[in-house]
Amino acid sequence: MITLTLQQERARILEQIAQIDQMIRGHLSQQTYQLQRQGQTVTQGPYYLLQRREKGKNNCQRVSADELQAIVTGVEAHKRFTALTERYAALTEQMTWQKQTPEIKKKFRQFWRRTSPKRRFS
Repeated sequence: MITLTLQQERARILEQIAQIDQMIRGHLSQQTYQLQRQGQTVTQGPYYLLQRREKGKNNCQRVSADELQAIVTGVEAHKRFTALTERYAALTEQMTWQKQTPEIKKKFRQFWRRTSPKRRFS
């Protein structure tokens, strides 16, 4: 039988997801450059890059200082969204397994068990 707490937690997760108004996929990284000028090492930066995969390619774009806070907020919101959806999926799967008959549960428990001992190569 499905426990009410799993359903309540799923509903709470959906409410939290609905509160996310904006997000940006990607990873924000910081870069600095060190240059040699007149015998001294000069550090330039930091510069911020928004990196993300689009259509199978890595896409990088420099983020200006006035855009930085909005980008950071958006990237963090996407990380939160991803974590919430992963938790939602895990809860849904758990509820699904609880609904299954004992025969099905037994069958899949045997499926994941190792059937033969691990071979050792000399």
